[in-house]
Amino acid sequence: MKRMLPVIVCLASCLLAPIVHAADNKAMPDPSGTWRWNFDINGNTIDNVLKVNADKDGKLTGILEARGLKMDVREGKVTGDEVSFQIEAQLDQKITVLFLGKIAGDRISGNFTAKVDGEAREFEWTATRSVQAADVVGAWQLHIVTPDGETLQPVLTIAEKDKVLNATYALNGKTIDVSKFRLKDNQLTFEVDSEYQGSPLHVNYKVRPLGAKMKGSLEYSVDGDSGQLDFTGMRKEK
Repeated sequence: MKRMLPVIVCLASCLLAPIVHAADNKAMPDPSGTWRWNFDINGNTIDNVLKVNADKDGKLTGILEARGLKMDVREGKVTGDEVSFQIEAQLDQKITVLFLGKIAGDRISGNFTAKVDGEAREFEWTATRSVQAADVVGAWQLHIVTPDGETLQPVLTIAEKDKVLNATYALNGKTIDVSKFRLKDNQLTFEVDSEYQGSPLHVNYKVRPLGAKMKGSLEYSVDGDSGQLDFTGMRKEK
């Protein structure tokens, strides 16, 4: 039995290694985007708008808008499906607030602790990710890799007029209007018709705006060929 013990330990380690490795590589949720929630205190309702971006290392930056103030997100980080950050507000007194929450899709639920003059009070908070027109208006640099390895970087420019969103699509010096542009359920959809090597090219886009980033997929059809590709995008600086 003693001789078998090292063999059993080795076998168990080999079996568990792929499981541990898979857990380590599990993609953490990305909280990037705009989150909204209401908070009632002393008979007053406070509207909160949190705009954040997370980098690949889990660092969280952004601003929280509430009570007419814009407060920087401090010490923000994402660990697994948990998010934490602090804000400071100067009202009648300096207030420091620590937010802790768990991400589940387009929802964050948790608690926050407000410290004022040495005293602390804890509250619950639940925020919903909400993409509105103001969150997507502007220019976006898309990054698309074609099946033959070519990298395309079209610019999608979104504008709003009379509460209606529209967009243009620019690539290789040519700009065209997109069709069926729509924002619904935190997702953008639109279609682009152009040409590729003299043949009509039709592309359907589905895009998920995530703060200053975009992630999506497209379905294309050209000259009897069709397929689907994933792509990313970044907001262009003004």
